[in-house]
Amino acid sequence: MKVEFHGVRGSLPIPAKNFLEYGGNTTSIEISSKDFQLIIDAGSGFRNIQIREETPTFLLFSHFHHDHLQGLPFNSALFSKKNQIHVGSGLVDRTGLKEALSTAFTPPLFPLDLVNHNLAFNIMNFETFQAAAIDFFSIEKFPLCHPGGASGYKILIGNRSIVCGLDHEYGLNKEQDVNFHKASYNSDLVIWDGMFTNLELTDKQGWGHSSIEQAVAFSSSANPKALFITHHSPQREDRELNQLAQDLLPSRVRFAKENEKFEIL
Repeated sequence: MKVEFHGVRGSLPIPAKNFLEYGGNTTSIEISSKDFQLIIDAGSGFRNIQIREETPTFLLFSHFHHDHLQGLPFNSALFSKKNQIHVGSGLVDRTGLKEALSTAFTPPLFPLDLVNHNLAFNIMNFETFQAAAIDFFSIEKFPLCHPGGASGYKILIGNRSIVCGLDHEYGLNKEQDVNFHKASYNSDLVIWDGMFTNLELTDKQGWGHSSIEQAVAFSSSANPKALFITHHSPQREDRELNQLAQDLLPSRVRFAKENEKFEIL
């Protein structure tokens, strides 16, 4: 099983030379094996994902802020009759998902009605999504602390597990933190929203994001084999991320890089 980060930036894409090492595209994560392809969120990095025709593709949204949606119309595979993409979200039901996508991608905000033009989409309730995926992986949802709501996911393939917690403000809602921790305990990989440092977080309470230092503490208590920090601040250049990695991160905690692949054996 392979995890590939196609977008690791938060808020907006940054096409600048000082961001090339870690990447400037916004959130889109691909989890795949020879039998399936699961994509979490469709930020600007989504346009670079090769949608397979020969195996099932699943697209899951954590929430509907623009940096998790903005790449959706720009992957040409969405308009191919050869593809059938199962689309769901743990945050809303099928009707709510259609409404969220229609709000973002219809006139006057977008030149066409994407949901009704797109032949590749099969939009479904989360329970139907779970049933469609059951031959390939199982998936559980848990609520995250983020303005407007967001859904975290635990993906299980055999005895391997991946936990995705985007976007989440750790320390603001104890019950949600406990659920996140429980899902992550002894997992193979945790994907963490580390947009801020602890210092930056002091005047950004309620913004819906966690810190790098919180990620380090979480990795110690939840004991995943690896933890990748993503959703990097659009202000944080490569040299700062490298310095923070040197100063703060133990060996099993890393800053995710665009196009980086992580194998779970």
